Amino acid sequence: MNITKLQNFAHKCYLKKIPLIPQIYGKIMHHFYSCDIPYTADIHRTVIFSHKGLGVVIGHDTVIGENTKLLHNVTIGGRAGVRANPVIGNNVLIGTGACVLGKVVIGDNVKIGANAVVIDDIPSNCTVVGIPGKVIKR
Repeated sequence: MNITKLQNFAHKCYLKKIPLIPQIYGKIMHHFYSCDIPYTADIHRTVIFSHKGLGVVIGHDTVIGENTKLLHNVTIGGRAGVRANPVIGNNVLIGTGACVLGKVVIGDNVKIGANAVVIDDIPSNCTVVGIPGKVIKR
């Protein structure tokens, strides 16, 4: 079973206010795929979780656009003192071990390098690497 399909089904049940099923699906994803992807996150059905989402952690109100690819051990969520989660555009690649933290907006066609830590907004059509993440290519 595809992890994106599991999350999308749980999200639809959540939106229709069907109790318990989203929580069960969340536990299944956590147990079988070792990831924490909440049913409240708005993740497009074309998002690809490499390695079946191994080690991926996503914040509860994160939005992820079309054709985005997340490699393993990616963290997307809030940060201390900032309760909102990121909004990620379309056609984004997030490398292994990268962190996207806080209320940031990631534009379309962005590449985030392995182990980068993104804490600021990133415009479209960029490549970001480093800690903290810096745009190296536009």
